Parts: sequence; C-alpha cells; structure tokens
Amino acid sequence: MKHLSSVVYALVLFGLLIPATAFAKASLGFSISASTDGYFSSTLVEVKVASVKAGSPSEKAGLKVGDLILDINGKPVKGANGLAMKKILGGVKSGEHLLLKVQRGREGVLVIDIVAGP
Repeated sequence: MKHLSSVVYALVLFGLLIPATAFAKASLGFSISASTDGYFSSTLVEVKVASVKAGSPSEKAGLKVGDLILDINGKPVKGANGLAMKKILGGVKSGEHLLLKVQRGREGVLVIDIVAGP
C-alpha cells in the first residue's frame, strides 16, 4: 500500500492527476516599459503601460497605454525591486484581481481593478 501512495503522490506532483488548466497562466493583456535607477540595477523608478491588448481584461478594466503605474496590489512601484514586481504580476491566477493605482495625465490618480482571464 505504501508503494501505491508514493505513485499517487508522484502523479499529483507531476500534474498527471491535476487538470491542465490548473497550470495555465492568467491573461492580463497588457505590457509595460520600466526604467530603473541604473544600468545594472533592478530598482524601479518608473513603470508605464506600453500596450493594452484589445478585448483583454486590462482593456475591459479601463487601463490605457501611457498610464504610469504607481503601485501594484498596494505595493509602491517606485523604489521596488523589479524582479519582485515581475513575480507579483506573473503570480496572478485566472479569476484573481490585480489592483493598479495609475496616474493618467489630467485625470489624476485612478485605481484599475483587473480580473485576470483564463
């Protein structure tokens, strides 16, 4: 019996008993451009929305090209580690909310609530 439980554990570990959709990355539908405080630095100075895919969760939430991202899920972008922010964005699962506080020209500061798609 111990052997059987080891086999089941191995199957679960390698995803053979878990639907493939459980491993699918969530769709947000936007890309960014980031500037850091130095050539070899990962400390963020500014992050702007570079593109928003038509029909994407980001477009539906109201995100626009040129929006300056001030914080992501309540974490300030300026002075943050770029790799940590990338991990936050990459860790969003389908159905989860991603809250962005953005500066948009004369409209001021807005909160954009993106519900990640499948």
